Amino acid sequence: MKIKALTYLFCTLLGPFLVSVHAQVAVEYAVENSAQAAVQKLGIEMMKGNFKYGHERMYPRWKRRLATRCGGIEKLDAELAAAAQQKINMRLAVTAYRADRPTSFFSVWKAKKIDPRTGKPMVDATGREMVVEHWLAIVPTVTRVKIPDMQRGGKMRVLEEDSYAVAIAEKGSRDWYFMTGMKPTINDLRSLFPSLPPTARELRLPASKVREIK
Repeated sequence: MKIKALTYLFCTLLGPFLVSVHAQVAVEYAVENSAQAAVQKLGIEMMKGNFKYGHERMYPRWKRRLATRCGGIEKLDAELAAAAQQKINMRLAVTAYRADRPTSFFSVWKAKKIDPRTGKPMVDATGREMVVEHWLAIVPTVTRVKIPDMQRGGKMRVLEEDSYAVAIAEKGSRDWYFMTGMKPTINDLRSLFPSLPPTARELRLPASKVREIK
């Protein structure tokens, strides 16, 4: 009974804090615009056939995670390059792309602020290492592609996909990175950012679906 009572007291005291950890946050309009514009830029580069852009803007911690799965950064880079070339060889063309307003934002991942010139942690006026937080945005996307159907003599098919991009930026910056290379699962997201909620509904992930345009 004592254990149950202590557990109840613990949950009662920490309940509001636990809810706030999982809750999405409100951001300034400029931050929303910045995330949406960054994802739209990602789509524009794909429309140009620059599939490498998404690999170059891959969120570094996610890239390291994928590299571990692939057996090293060199192997991952080779696989990403091969995937980009395969799209070109298949004559896959992104003909339209739209990034909509973000459905949710979360405050995630405190880390040391690194000086890009030296690669070393930055310090404030008191000599303490500076710590920064990051925004994580869920941005709905609509992508239209043309691809030849070799089983029908190379006749072009037009497919449209509703999906989303996961964009991450340091607070106060408009330098957004993306969890590209492969679509992260909820477990992937929460393994990198444990404070995120555990369900697609709480994350406000848009439903993914593909349809053929005739």
